[in-house]
Amino acid sequence: MKLRIEVDGEEYTLDVRSGGGESEYTLQGAHAAAGRASVARIAPGVFSILLGTRSFTVRLSPRGEELEVWTAAGRRFISISDARDRSGRGKRVGPAGPVQLCAQMPGKVIKLLAPKGAAVEAGQGLIVVEAMKMQNEVKSPKAGIISTIKVSEGETVAAGQALMVVE
Repeated sequence: MKLRIEVDGEEYTLDVRSGGGESEYTLQGAHAAAGRASVARIAPGVFSILLGTRSFTVRLSPRGEELEVWTAAGRRFISISDARDRSGRGKRVGPAGPVQLCAQMPGKVIKLLAPKGAAVEAGQGLIVVEAMKMQNEVKSPKAGIISTIKVSEGETVAAGQALMVVE
């Protein structure tokens, strides 16, 4: 399977050949890599990836037509498409309709940065959640209005729990 991946404005081609518990991969683009990988789902939206002798935990969350990806190195937004599909190339479309923001991991709501009914811009910080002794700012995936806030400051949240809705 060949995929086109865009990370921080850089485009890559990922060729993955599955076989048993491991897959062979070739990554071409600004950075090139090849090898064998093993991926195991350890919780909803959480995966353990083994590349050679290196192990990574990756958290994924859909954000419209992109994926929000959390690793130990930080957060990135990536888009993935079939390498044969030319129609989506260079096309940036924000999510349509209401978008529910969810907690990436268990934690505690430290601060709500915008009230219900507030107009927000794409990328604007909306809520701060502390998880594993780190404060993470959850940002709006699109411009819109905060229609629902489902948590309050000081509340403990579970991974995947709905935090708020932006319409």
